[in-house]
Amino acid sequence: MNKKFKLEKVLELREKALEREKIKLADLQQKEKEAREEINIVIEDIKSKNDEMEQDRAKGHFDFIEMYNKYIAVRQNDLAVCEAKLQAAVQEVNKQKEVLKKSLNDLKVMEKLKAKHLLDYAEYVKKQENMQIDEINISRGHSAE
Repeated sequence: MNKKFKLEKVLELREKALEREKIKLADLQQKEKEAREEINIVIEDIKSKNDEMEQDRAKGHFDFIEMYNKYIAVRQNDLAVCEAKLQAAVQEVNKQKEVLKKSLNDLKVMEKLKAKHLLDYAEYVKKQENMQIDEINISRGHSAE
């Protein structure tokens, strides 16, 4: 079967688009992972400063308590910013997943169309062969008379 699928270029473009969308999704997922790691770092820092502050209180050192409280407040603000970044990253990942689904569906449509095209062409070739066989049989039948 030498018949070429007329929309082969469209199929190739959709395959490339799907690959680009996969790469974008991977990048966004990496950003989401980094945001989660940053949140964990800030949380650990807050915990460690709280522990240091409690140790100083237990020892009776109240000189740096105000400074610890200010630092912890700053880090809690940082935590809020990091959580906002994470939420934005999660939303972007979800949007990209939808775009990826659409690209995948577009590709599947083209692949099904190509498969149907090849099947239709195979049926056409078979029909043409049968017509030629019938013509040969008819011509043999007339020449035998």
